[in-house]
Order: sequence, then structure tokens, then C-alpha cells
Amino acid sequence: MKKVFLVPALAMLGLLFFQGTPKTTVGVETAPMALMPDMPANVKAVVDQKCYGCHNAESKNDKGKAKLDWDAFEASKKSKQMAVMKKINEVVVNGDMPPKKYLENRPEGKLSDADVATLTTWSSGKKK
Repeated sequence: MKKVFLVPALAMLGLLFFQGTPKTTVGVETAPMALMPDMPANVKAVVDQKCYGCHNAESKNDKGKAKLDWDAFEASKKSKQMAVMKKINEVVVNGDMPPKKYLENRPEGKLSDADVATLTTWSSGKKK
């Protein structure tokens, strides 16, 4: 007689377990939008063309990756992004980026006046 009651009880317990399990969503962004950088398309284009090669998580340039990792930047909190942007502004204004040694082998990596203006305006936080 106990077996008769055990099967429905286990079935009911199984239903409750699956009902209480949260559903997983595929392809949904987990980072809140407030934490994502407000990077305009023109800035992103300069970064992709001139900066990202040395400053990304997969870069072979350990020094460049350690100083700035654009992948980590995009995932960081707004306060950290603002601190990084201040440093970006400083090195671009001073002409320290890209490094002169890098430009000896890759002169096409030089920032144009327009690139410098784009990066400094964005990194200073000023709106056009």
C-alpha cells in the first residue's frame, strides 16, 4: 500500500522542483546598460583602427594589455571608465600614444589630428 502513495508523491515533488528552477535565457546581455560605456561610433572607429590591436585581452603586447584592455574597459563600472578616460586623454594629448617605437615599424598607426581630436574630446567627457 505504501508504494501506491510513493509514486504520486515523487511525481509531485519532481514537478515542484522543475517549477521552482529559474529559466535560463540565451543571448541576453547581463551587464546593466548604465555600466556600458557611452562610446560614439567615431570614437569606436578610432579605437578599433588605432588602439585595439595592442590594448585587448588577447594581445601579445603584455605592456599594452596591462596599461589598457578595451575589453575590460567596456565591462567596468562607470567610475573606473572615467578614471581610464582621464588617463587616455593625458597620453593622447602628450603624444605618448601610440609610442614612437611602435610607429617606427608601423607608421600607419599614427593618430591623425582628427583622431586626436576625437579621442581627446570623448575622453575629456565634453559633449560636442
